[in-house]
Amino acid sequence: MKIQESDLDLKGKRVLITGAASGIGASMAKTFFDHNAAPILADRDSVKLERIATEVTGSQTIVFDQSEKASIENMCAEAQNPDILLNNAGVLWAGPFDEMPSDEITKIVNVNLIGPMQIAHNIGKQMLKRGSGIIVNTSSQLAFHGAAERAVYASTKAGIAQFTKSLAAEWAPKGVRVVAIAPGRTLTNINAGLLNSEEKRRTALKDIPAGRLAEAHEMARLALLLSSDVLSYIVGETIISDGGYVLL
Repeated sequence: MKIQESDLDLKGKRVLITGAASGIGASMAKTFFDHNAAPILADRDSVKLERIATEVTGSQTIVFDQSEKASIENMCAEAQNPDILLNNAGVLWAGPFDEMPSDEITKIVNVNLIGPMQIAHNIGKQMLKRGSGIIVNTSSQLAFHGAAERAVYASTKAGIAQFTKSLAAEWAPKGVRVVAIAPGRTLTNINAGLLNSEEKRRTALKDIPAGRLAEAHEMARLALLLSSDVLSYIVGETIISDGGYVLL
């Protein structure tokens, strides 16, 4: 059966995107807007958020801090019952684990794991009451591979993959579908410090069979497909998009 243009038309769908001010989140905002969704853009960076909002006309913006429970609850209440949640915001700390400040460990766990859980908890209750909804979490290739000097980050993203699987089993019978994407090395600001020299880029590329780094829009398109009826039978899976990195 041929995929129709209407299959990817999200007209009338309210889509909450966290981490929408930059990187994959910003690309998600533009991609979903281009497919007629009504984006709700949430991020801690108010300046960059408003800049993206000028490109995604008519979008709602919410400034919040994903490390703070009260801020998350206020954001979820302000979002007002979205149809789709792109649970995307996250932070990275790279370096030797024994040199990692203890407060950074707490921050990474709060933002990358506890925060997305709390957002799913709040938005999910709205979806369950309505009897429908889609949650797309953002995990990482490192959930399945691991990496030196990113132990805490990889651990939180592995937690997101398992959270996705377990929550999907619980909520799918109630009309809420939960899935995740696991991006590989993508040309975004979060990876800038890992790709800021030719030597680092060569090192990164040698582990990717596809021979290139990903673009943010490729992850946004994957999220779009998972949010549509085209892939509506995918439940609880974390789809890896990494150019083959985890194969080696």
